[in-house]
Amino acid sequence: MWKDLDLFACYRWLLAIVCTIYTIVRLAQTAYGWIVYFWSPAPRMGVLRRYALVQMLRIRVRRFTLDLVQIAGLTAALFALLWLHRRLGYVS
Repeated sequence: MWKDLDLFACYRWLLAIVCTIYTIVRLAQTAYGWIVYFWSPAPRMGVLRRYALVQMLRIRVRRFTLDLVQIAGLTAALFALLWLHRRLGYVS
């Protein structure tokens, strides 16, 4: 049982789990902080909420097309490498 244990594989899984949990917790904390900030009852926050909404609606997808294509290409390359990695038998 113990001689088949790969410490590096255990370390990778533990690191992935810890980083995933940390990221989810930090994103939730940040989102909660922004929600509390934007929804305070101060009158100036109403103006700030409307301004932020208008700015988000004015974002043009065309300006980010090259970046989105690059992200899609890199994601496809990652999945191709993962598929090849499994296909060639490097992962059991």
